[in-house]
Amino acid sequence: MHKNVTSAAVAVLVGLGTAAVAAAPAQAAAGFAFDDRISGADRFATAVAASKLLNPTDGTTTDAVVVNGYATVDGLTASYLAGLRSAPILYTDVPGVPAATAAELERLGVEHVWIVGGTDRVPQAQQDAWEADGVEVTRLAGADRYATAAAVATADDQGAPEQVFIASGTSTADALAAGPVAWARNYPILLTEAGGVPAATAEALQDLGTTNRVVLGGPGAVSDSTYAALGGRERISGADRQETAAKIADDAIAHDSFDSQSIALVGGTDATAADALSAAPVAGAGGVPLVFTGFDGGLGAGTATYLSAHRADYTTSGTGWVFGGESSVRQSTVDAATAAVQ
Repeated sequence: MHKNVTSAAVAVLVGLGTAAVAAAPAQAAAGFAFDDRISGADRFATAVAASKLLNPTDGTTTDAVVVNGYATVDGLTASYLAGLRSAPILYTDVPGVPAATAAELERLGVEHVWIVGGTDRVPQAQQDAWEADGVEVTRLAGADRYATAAAVATADDQGAPEQVFIASGTSTADALAAGPVAWARNYPILLTEAGGVPAATAEALQDLGTTNRVVLGGPGAVSDSTYAALGGRERISGADRQETAAKIADDAIAHDSFDSQSIALVGGTDATAADALSAAPVAGAGGVPLVFTGFDGGLGAGTATYLSAHRADYTTSGTGWVFGGESSVRQSTVDAATAAVQ
């Protein structure tokens, strides 16, 4: 089940009308812009917009992953599960399934809903309603975020994955930055505490059986002693979430066949985490890495430096995506990103 993005994404890329990864010589970035915004009226509608980009043809998608739109920590690792099923990530809310989500599930022709999170996040009544409509439902949940992540990571029975990501369960941006790679390459994401390894995470690592364990985030997020206890083989980290995301992007390009000519910009605050999560399937299918805006809503020094350093890579064959509306990524920030690559 561990597909390679270079083969799995080609059909999707053709459907999206974007260019696949190609060995073309670097050119100046003249004409490249962050001018493809994927957004809706709210996080639910933005997730639907991403789903429509991933799956433009009605009635052709059998699986969808559903998480609570206001408790995305339960869904931090859902990008891996969605990748296993070539599925979008859609959002629900405790009072009821938003109309936009319900309509998208109907449009897609979903036959199997994968819920990530317990009944306090996605009520049993919603599961019952889907099942009453003839939809198969599988719920993956645990006693806490660490156990939920472990349940997601061990849901596949296709053997040991090539690699496992491990990120902080409280500093959630690092896991989100790796979402596209997890989707495309079927790398599970497990969560840890900064000062110790939760029992559920340790058990999942043993069950998965892979020794290629990549820790995301610096010692402030995952201490050196915890890194050692996890059996980490590599740490990808920067001074902050922006720099860590940039280094994850570089690693995805260098080792996971991601497209160096394209880049996606998402909000870098905890409040915009939902947009980053729902972006993972589209970005993963296209082999497009994610970078974050600054915590204050501006472009931020880390991302500005990264984009400027890679300006020669971004060509008119690539795409500059923005996920989320102006409340998540201001147009002035988008303009600053475009200026950074010129």
